[in-house]
Amino acid sequence: MAEKPEPLKSAPAEPSLADVREDLDQLRADFARLLDTLGKTARHGVKGAAGEAETAAGDVQDWAEGQYLTLRETIREQPVTACAIAAGVGVILGQLLLRR
Repeated sequence: MAEKPEPLKSAPAEPSLADVREDLDQLRADFARLLDTLGKTARHGVKGAAGEAETAAGDVQDWAEGQYLTLRETIREQPVTACAIAAGVGVILGQLLLRR
């Protein structure tokens, strides 16, 4: 007759309390590393954005100063034209604002 094979012995179906604690400790360590990485990434992003904003503000300030100087020089060179333009803009704005 044929011999009957022995059933395979398997590990217990439920993990022990020590296994669960070990898994929780590993999960805590992984979560702590994740938070540290996220913090470093956020700080790096904020520093980069602040630098870009500072550069853009400087560029806008330079542009505005250039426009101011150009306008000032144009008014000095052509005062009658500047007064006529200012009066025309005033009339148009007055008509728009007084219209009901």
